[in-house]
Amino acid sequence: VPGKRQVMILEVLPVGNYAVRLVFDDLHSTGIFGWDYLLDLGQNYAKYWQDYLDELAAKSFSRDPSVRR
Repeated sequence: VPGKRQVMILEVLPVGNYAVRLVFDDLHSTGIFGWDYLLDLGQNYAKYWQDYLDELAAKSFSRDPSVRR
């Protein structure tokens, strides 16, 4: 997702005992994140982050929001 450098988490809402729903300050809140998935993200952060940056670069996208004229 391009243009999302400064997005923050507003809320972490429990979904039973198995997951959480994250609410971001851009009001995106779709998706349920299970504990196993979050553990995987944490353990493989460096690889996933680099993959994300490489994909943005390959598509000539930026993490910075576009400038409105």
